[in-house]
Amino acid sequence: MAGLICLIILLFLSAFFSASEIALISLSRVRVRQEIEKGKKDAIIIQNLLKNPQKLIGTMLIGNNIVNVFASILATAMAIRIFGDVGIGVATFVMTLTILIFCENTPKAFAVRNEKFALRIARPVKAVVFLLSPVAVVLTAVSNIIIKAFGGKPPEKKAVTEEEIKMMLKMGEEEGTIEKDERKMIDDVFEFDETKTKEVMVPRENIVCISEDKTVGALINLVRETGFSRIPVYRNNIDNIVGMIHVKDTLELDNDVPISNILRPILRIKTTEKADEVLREMQRKRTHIAVVTDENNKTVGLVSMEDLIEEIVGEIADEHE
Repeated sequence: MAGLICLIILLFLSAFFSASEIALISLSRVRVRQEIEKGKKDAIIIQNLLKNPQKLIGTMLIGNNIVNVFASILATAMAIRIFGDVGIGVATFVMTLTILIFCENTPKAFAVRNEKFALRIARPVKAVVFLLSPVAVVLTAVSNIIIKAFGGKPPEKKAVTEEEIKMMLKMGEEEGTIEKDERKMIDDVFEFDETKTKEVMVPRENIVCISEDKTVGALINLVRETGFSRIPVYRNNIDNIVGMIHVKDTLELDNDVPISNILRPILRIKTTEKADEVLREMQRKRTHIAVVTDENNKTVGLVSMEDLIEEIVGEIADEHE
């Protein structure tokens, strides 16, 4: 009878380790922070545990393996007493099914993203991690020695990956802690560094520009017609853009002044350059527009800082549009 009670306790502990591991690892960090703001001390414990997930998982696995081994030994001994030599096979079959169903699948299905359960088991898990940490340290050191002996590299602590952040954002949206528009904006930030300039530029045929032989009066008329405050200036044809003019540069000038007298330099970039690199270059050069050219230095488009920012935040309303 005592053996059966011990076996049940060991199986219960196995289920506890399985459920605790998945409950804490699957718990939304956003929800943890919300519970901390409510003054929940258990949430603070969870946050501290999740700061080192490798240590948490390692100690949970060690505890699970220990109780599973002892449970199997105890079950085998009991089965041999009852069934004789065939007891080993009986114990192996019964324990395999029992552990899979009652100590692995069912506890994990119950505990995954179960906030209430995670908060309840925070203190017991903290105690287990404290007790088993020395064992985990020793086993990790031995494992690293073996890995190095075979020419491998010990696993390093990984930073949070882009996919993990996206998953957290998805969970936050589902839980109502992050708005759909907020999630989209953050997703766009990740995609921005993969966006090519040619994907956001104004194509060649839609560029509003002016010849350098025109006057300030003609430029002002063009600004009034289009609503653009920065106008590229070309010499002979659009493939030879020589600069740009900001409308504020014309405020104190007569209409008959040649615009060639007030040209500003213009940034030139290639179609293959990434949008985030172009945005940083614009910030460094303190400019708002850039001419996009192909490998033959022919003008293929124009990109503005507004175009780039809209890739992240969405359409920006303009009174002239």
